[in-house]
Amino acid sequence: MQTVALSRGETDLMPVNCLRAATTGALAIALAAAFAASALAANPKDVARAKDTRGIPACTKCDLTNAKMTEGFFQLANLIESDLSGANFDGANMAGVQLNNAKAVNASFVYTNFSGARLDGADMRGANFTNAWLNWTWFSGAKLDGANFTGARMPGAQLYGTDLSKAIGLTQDQIDKACGDASTKMPPGLRVPACVVF
Repeated sequence: MQTVALSRGETDLMPVNCLRAATTGALAIALAAAFAASALAANPKDVARAKDTRGIPACTKCDLTNAKMTEGFFQLANLIESDLSGANFDGANMAGVQLNNAKAVNASFVYTNFSGARLDGADMRGANFTNAWLNWTWFSGAKLDGANFTGARMPGAQLYGTDLSKAIGLTQDQIDKACGDASTKMPPGLRVPACVVF
């Protein structure tokens, strides 16, 4: 172990140097937090594009992370491959929306109308579909671990190729109104009827 002797002048500067280092460290932490917060915020231009109701909204690969889109009108919108993670679409009309291969981790869709929507391949882990309308919604290949389906209406929901084994809030009554195939995975004790092909 090596000992370093400090002169009187060096020991007088020690508290100033420690304070300077602490201030620099605090500033670095504050800047990192600010950059992290901005990285998790939705792109304002993408939000405006998605909310544009003059026609059918088209916002493919849009960044809608943590956006507040409650009670919005997104019927038939093209949001393919967009990022809706943490966004709030509670009460929105998303009937017929295209969310194929989108990311909506921990997004909220409470009382949202998804009738006829396409969610094929979407990453919706932890999403909240409480009391949502999922009539004829297509979930083929969607990631739904931890997604909450409490009270969701699911007549005609297409669940083939979907893994719902870690979803929560599902009941046999809901599932009886939907359909799937041999590759559909359900939570323990639930069985999905086979889809009828016309």
